[in-house]
Amino acid sequence: MSLQQVIHRLAQGFSIAFHPVFIPMAMAFIILETSPFRYPAGDYRFIVPLLLTGIFTIIYPIFMLLICRGLGLVKSIDLSERRDRIVPYIATSSFIFWAYFMMRKGSDPVIGQIDILTYHNPLFEAMYLGVFLTLVLLLLCTLFWKVSAHSASSIALVLLVYHVAPYSNESVLPWFIASVLIASFSASSRLYLKAHNIEQIIVGWFLGIFGMSLGFYWVFDLKI
Repeated sequence: MSLQQVIHRLAQGFSIAFHPVFIPMAMAFIILETSPFRYPAGDYRFIVPLLLTGIFTIIYPIFMLLICRGLGLVKSIDLSERRDRIVPYIATSSFIFWAYFMMRKGSDPVIGQIDILTYHNPLFEAMYLGVFLTLVLLLLCTLFWKVSAHSASSIALVLLVYHVAPYSNESVLPWFIASVLIASFSASSRLYLKAHNIEQIIVGWFLGIFGMSLGFYWVFDLKI
């Protein structure tokens, strides 16, 4: 195997591992590991938020994507075409807003009160709102131009760690370094694979920074 083939496979691996659909799960884990609301890893108050995040940001979006593919609404599941991204973005933003509503209200609009959500963690509320706003911005841009969701989601992870830091009982420096590396490898892999150009990467960064920061500013009433 040549060096070029190795680099290509690494780029593909990074592109899959740091796919936007997995980033919210990383965000949730970091919040649980660093926030003052920290619970033991085996505690249901640790497991349930991760489970809810996985359902609303991974399982539901992938299921909806497969439905869209089956109905012919998208040409391929990798969403390489700009128009293919519109319907999945709308569906996923709806799921994430649903999760934000549950975390904010401590209940589900259909099944009612959920006991675990009474252990209210505003960092989760800010996270979900930030992801939702980032996705809405991506959707609006995608109506006219293709933007990198990889760069938007990965830089949003960096911003989440930055905003979580003041509320953490321990140093978040290792998580911050890890998030910066993820953002770097994610953007580099998308450029190497020619999935996006540098302008689409940069715009994605701006959307992720603005969306996640706005989520925290709104929930915590921070001053700009």
